[in-house]
Amino acid sequence: MELRQLRYFLAVAEELHFGKAAERVHIAQSPLSRQIKQLEDELGVQLFRRTKRSVELTDAGRALIPEAEDILSATRRAKETAVGAQQGRIGRLTIGFTQSAMYTPLPRILRQYNTIAPRVELHFREHVLTPEQVLALTTSRMDLGFLRPPVANPDIELLPVMQEKLVLAVPEGSALARKPVLALRDVANENFVTFSKSIDSSLSAAVLGLCQATGFQPRITQEAKEVATIVMLVASGLGVALVPASAEAIRQDGVALRPIEGETPTLTVALAWNRATRSAVRDEFIAVAREIVAAPRRPHS
Repeated sequence: MELRQLRYFLAVAEELHFGKAAERVHIAQSPLSRQIKQLEDELGVQLFRRTKRSVELTDAGRALIPEAEDILSATRRAKETAVGAQQGRIGRLTIGFTQSAMYTPLPRILRQYNTIAPRVELHFREHVLTPEQVLALTTSRMDLGFLRPPVANPDIELLPVMQEKLVLAVPEGSALARKPVLALRDVANENFVTFSKSIDSSLSAAVLGLCQATGFQPRITQEAKEVATIVMLVASGLGVALVPASAEAIRQDGVALRPIEGETPTLTVALAWNRATRSAVRDEFIAVAREIVAAPRRPHS
């Protein structure tokens, strides 16, 4: 049984006229009749009753119609799936991200990607720290990650999606919060809430490095793994903290964020993937990310 025979059969079944059906499928009537006869011979049933004046479906012919339609529909879907997968529009992606990546262009990238590849299943791993993401990418447990460089693994390729400065988070009612800009020496004697040393992140290194470059060792009284937790601890009056400027999006009551006087390190959030693997679906996502990052941000009206 060939797919074209089923298409010819459905054309005849709808037209109930071999000549009209032949015109519809763009072949001559004689080859069409032969294909229908071959289909009947293979199935061992008569599909049409033919007279000089009419063509009628038999019971077997009527029963075959929905089955033939289903087969042809499934064939079309299979083709669409194969082509879509090749074009990066059908498949599955597992994406990991640190908490701070939520305040990057990630939402815009996801929104745009979903409009062009709605049939790609997206699976997310939330709050995954950079070292864990690198391991997951190199072992194919994740396709993409939004993380903070540096990354030492040479197989990991990076696309910077956002750069930002460190700012000081201070309790809202404190004397420090009354200043529009703070110098790091203003907080040299304060208790510090910092990123946990156990996560080995670029954030913890940047915070400690900046304090040491200013001439003091921060008095660390609290540690946390996530920016939101650090901001919450500052709001509770447990100390001050150096956090990425994107912490402004957390909108925690009781905290004031102030720019730092002088030069501070620039922090990067990057989209990461394993260059040693191949995936059309992943590459389409990366292409969308490049487009979003390159496009100028429109101001809010």
